[in-house]
Amino acid sequence: MFLITIDGPAGSGKTTLADQISDHLMAQGETVFTIHMDDLYQGWEEPLGEELAQRLTTILNGARSGSTITIPQYNWADDAFGAPLLASTPQTLILEGVGSSQSVIREFASLSIWIEAPQEIALQRVLDRDGAELRSQMQQWQIREAAHFTRESTKSATDYQVKSAP
Repeated sequence: MFLITIDGPAGSGKTTLADQISDHLMAQGETVFTIHMDDLYQGWEEPLGEELAQRLTTILNGARSGSTITIPQYNWADDAFGAPLLASTPQTLILEGVGSSQSVIREFASLSIWIEAPQEIALQRVLDRDGAELRSQMQQWQIREAAHFTRESTKSATDYQVKSAP
């Protein structure tokens, strides 16, 4: 299994890039599956902590063994995990979202990408997508993700760094 991680701040374009890579690889005949980090966070409190690292390690150990991948599915409206999603291990697995390139799983990654946009543009993209009522939570999220990226040295640890906006 070839693992691509796409990390960077919320609103930087990670999902769009993951979709483009997936579409390209599938057009070449590869089996591809994308895991979105939003499904793995346990709400707004401590989303980038040890429990997330454990979930990621469990998922990737399962994928590495070639077995069915069990992917937790967090329901943001219910503030709880629902039934997990089961997926066959693909040729290429894409893990996209904030925290997807953290140090605990770097050994699994075949290719890691950092994507960024200016903070104001990224915040506006998220608010346009998810609703202006999330402004306060997203501003707190930006503080948490920045601390996570610094602690993990995420940007400097990736193979490629790109900008999605000037």
